[in-house]
Amino acid sequence: MQATSITAVRGRILAYQPSGQGTVSVAGVQYPFDVASHWRSDTAPAINAAVDVRLSSAGAVDSVTMVTAQQITQEEMAGAARLAREKGQQVWGSAVSTLGVKALGVIGVLVAGAFVFNTIHIRLFAAVSRSYWQLLGLSADSLEGFARGGGGGFTSGQFFFLLAIAACFATMASSKPKAALGKCAPLLFIVLHTGILYMNIKSAISDAGSAMSGIAGARAASMAQQMASEMLGQVWQGMSFGLGFYLVLASSIVLAAYGYGEFKRKSIV
Repeated sequence: MQATSITAVRGRILAYQPSGQGTVSVAGVQYPFDVASHWRSDTAPAINAAVDVRLSSAGAVDSVTMVTAQQITQEEMAGAARLAREKGQQVWGSAVSTLGVKALGVIGVLVAGAFVFNTIHIRLFAAVSRSYWQLLGLSADSLEGFARGGGGGFTSGQFFFLLAIAACFATMASSKPKAALGKCAPLLFIVLHTGILYMNIKSAISDAGSAMSGIAGARAASMAQQMASEMLGQVWQGMSFGLGFYLVLASSIVLAAYGYGEFKRKSIV
């Protein structure tokens, strides 16, 4: 005698009578069921409730079980995680085929150097260490604030740094030769930001010297300028670079070399 095969499917209750008779819909097909014979849950059936239906090979209902809200939530979360994993694998595969493993590795080093490792150590008003990301959130308007304070939230410098990293992936969106130059964006940003940061620090020290001159009188102007220069020298002496600095600088240079080389190759073709 051949055993009856059972198939488990997800359905929804369309109708239910107090007498115990009901109808469940599975993929648009309606099946009658009886609570006494088929219902396998402790709570009574409810219209529109999701249920697990077991169907025999003959197309008859074998059992109907209520699906709890917790189970539905878990299934939705598992589906979302699976979709995200599949999408991530697709994006990674596209990035590998477009950028190459070496370029992706260098971008990874850039990100680690900027976010994980300390870029600069400052010994002036206090001994502090900053990652490059934290450095982008600091203000040089006040020298003491630059040495002691943290970032005041998400800054324009941090935004443009993220934009520079995103530019490294420009070849994934465009096949034009100039898109390869997006890999030069981190180095360009670092050069510009360093120049602006230097000018801000120098300006802050000059303002401090000018304030001294205003207090002591015009005769002390030259002395104030000399003191400002000495303060600037003390600032540089109080600074040292950490591993993050070398990782960010080296990776940005390598990325720029990759980008320029790729641009030249595509331009020739």
